[in-house]
Amino acid sequence: MHRRDLLTLSAALAAFAVLPAPAGAAGMAASLPAADWRRFADRFIGSEGRVSDSGNGGISHSEGQGYAMLLALAADDRAAFDRLWAWTEANLLRGRDDGLLAWKWEPGKGVTDRNNATDGDILTGWALLRSAEQWGNEGHRRAALSMLQAVRRHLVVEHGGMTLLLPGATGFRQDNGVVVNPSYWIFPALAAFAAADADGKPVWEKVSGSGLVLIAKARFGQWQLPPDWVRIEADGTAVLPERFKQQFGYDAIRVPLYMAWGGYRDPYYFRPYGAFLARFNGGPIPATVSLPGGTTAQVPASVGMLAVYRMAARIAATGAAVTVPPPGADEDYYSSVLALLTQLAERSLGLTQ
Repeated sequence: MHRRDLLTLSAALAAFAVLPAPAGAAGMAASLPAADWRRFADRFIGSEGRVSDSGNGGISHSEGQGYAMLLALAADDRAAFDRLWAWTEANLLRGRDDGLLAWKWEPGKGVTDRNNATDGDILTGWALLRSAEQWGNEGHRRAALSMLQAVRRHLVVEHGGMTLLLPGATGFRQDNGVVVNPSYWIFPALAAFAAADADGKPVWEKVSGSGLVLIAKARFGQWQLPPDWVRIEADGTAVLPERFKQQFGYDAIRVPLYMAWGGYRDPYYFRPYGAFLARFNGGPIPATVSLPGGTTAQVPASVGMLAVYRMAARIAATGAAVTVPPPGADEDYYSSVLALLTQLAERSLGLTQ
């Protein structure tokens, strides 16, 4: 690790207790072209407001509903937003008594896993807040604040000297450790929560600061990439957890997206992606990398993943080149989401026109 990197990490470790979002964090400032939104909505959103994950057997989940609600906001499609929230509220929120969303719904079966997924709650809460701001829907503001309070109450824990987000209400405590997902730190949403939730502001700021420390600590393998899942020990050490995939992959690709979108642009956090890209010298980029070993998958990165890599490389200024082809007609749900979110983040940050 370079001396400057050590200084950056030391500063983060010293300051994480109360660390607001950086000045100029863009949040949801950018708009989504109508044609891009219509293409996504026509392919993945049913008339009832259910988002279908085409790469995962057509299931629906809280994450997908939250993503689509954010995209509907960016497209200024209030009718679609209302359908998305109505379906989410009726099918994922009702039936739980803690204010969180059941994460998984399957066609013909309904909810098949009642545990929540914290990123789904965060995305949906953020979308509801944005709806209140954009369209003046105070009912959505109340629903958002209720969800934020539920996240604070059930999913925020103090462990290893950090304020962490449990990925779900159950299943992520292992003996003296806590398993977390670094890609659940959705920094622009956390900044919005700190602004909207007066009682919870100190908590959200600590969660954001701890997220920066977590991402600085949780780097593995020759390219120092973040893992999809990481276990935090009682002393704050970050290790790869047993019984979870030990890889950089479909979850962790969102780490640089959310950091950039939240306004954090220190190259220290983005250089690993440039180093990884340089290894392939313009050739096919693999979708996953085993950690810490570095074995790469034969499956190539999707269009959406490539879009995130391109943005990270621009911020890191490593000179790594990434070609992002236009989405094909068979591009799946998750790749399409990543591509559209990256488009919004780049426009918000002034990285593209």
